[in-house]
Amino acid sequence: MAAGGGGVARRLGPLVGVALAIAAGAALRLIFPTDIEWKADEQWSYLHAAQMLRTGAWPPVGMPSSVGAPNPGLSLWVFAGLDRLFDVRSPPDLARAVAMLNIAALVAFAAFAVTRKNREPWLWAVALWAVNPVAIILERKIWPPSTLPLAAVALYWAWTLRRRWPAAFVWGALGALMAQVHMGVALLALALAAWTFASDGRAFPWRAWLAGSLAGVLPAIPWLLAMAGHGAGARIHLTAPSVSFYMRWATQFLGYGAQYTLGKAGFADFLAGPRIAGLATHLLGALQAVLIILAIVALVRGARTLVGKGGALPVRTLLLGDSDETVLITAALWGYGGLLTLTTFVGAGSYRHYMIVITPIMALWTAMAVLWSDGGWKRGRARAILAALCVGQAALSLGLLDYLHREGGVRGEFGVSWRAQQPGYVAPDRQRRTGSATRSSASAPFSHARNSGVCNRRSA
Repeated sequence: MAAGGGGVARRLGPLVGVALAIAAGAALRLIFPTDIEWKADEQWSYLHAAQMLRTGAWPPVGMPSSVGAPNPGLSLWVFAGLDRLFDVRSPPDLARAVAMLNIAALVAFAAFAVTRKNREPWLWAVALWAVNPVAIILERKIWPPSTLPLAAVALYWAWTLRRRWPAAFVWGALGALMAQVHMGVALLALALAAWTFASDGRAFPWRAWLAGSLAGVLPAIPWLLAMAGHGAGARIHLTAPSVSFYMRWATQFLGYGAQYTLGKAGFADFLAGPRIAGLATHLLGALQAVLIILAIVALVRGARTLVGKGGALPVRTLLLGDSDETVLITAALWGYGGLLTLTTFVGAGSYRHYMIVITPIMALWTAMAVLWSDGGWKRGRARAILAALCVGQAALSLGLLDYLHREGGVRGEFGVSWRAQQPGYVAPDRQRRTGSATRSSASAPFSHARNSGVCNRRSA
């Protein structure tokens, strides 16, 4: 009886842990709902989605991209759909709809993980993704790539079933549709197809995949016609390449990335917190240091395991993969990452939000790397490291959201929150430190980012 009870505990324990991680991730995506990014791009998507619903017109193009050419219309239509589905009445409502979509992505990824034969690394990937600070910030944002995680999970699920004609069709269709929300996904679709063919061409029903891809392209026809009619094109100029993709890949799920959101000055101030009675405790700095130490420990353990195995892995495994997990990882790492890096030669950017669609794969890579350092899947030290990474990142995420709530604005990527751009707002911490009694004195350093005239389009 006891043995049977222990077996049940061993089977249900990981699922309970994942459920707790998803619950924490959901809460972190939904708390402080008015503390959302509210810069020109977010305002554009919000207002144009409202206009689309009001007029009934389906614009063929979306927001201008970073390379000059406008995005396809689907990048805007998706927000109009969320607007209608969630009865959006303000920017926080639309950001909450995006967050709900991404909570559904976590649940779907957990359901997918349970179906895997070797499910432990997948379950750890769910937990790591759920509480990661960078993922949480990007997944509560009115931004086209932020709407893609659920579609990405569906794409990877269909890919694992690709030997069946309908699944291969869905895989192709989803890749084409996602590329119309964010054009960079076209590179991921190309990389995944190439790696699949190279690793096991006989298991790649390319006709079904191609048929799905062509079907998925159909909504882009108005965009293609608009591009041809207006002669729009990308701005191309030669420049030095960037390897930022690989730096982010290696560090994001080890708890490093809040500096992207906050900027250098804001990150330093964040690490000094939380502040109690105006005094810096540096507890968040200590937490960040612990996460760095855990990363170093995992790296050292991995190096020792590699030496114990002869100092090298098969080249095919490293470059192409030898299982569903490693093919996905190598396609994202070398295929998608390599193509994004190549585009930086001609002036395109390789931005952090381009990695939203591969967030679950990056989390899987982190989990597999740490578990592999134990030389197998059933030893406890790797699990302890992964559990500590999950708990530490959850705490860091909460601290990050609380800091943004208290400050109202930063000079980093996040900018000034929607709440801080409303009339009469004074950041509590900034008022206490400076003695300010008015919004203008409290937020003067960020006044360039204000746009308080956009707050409730349905009441206007």
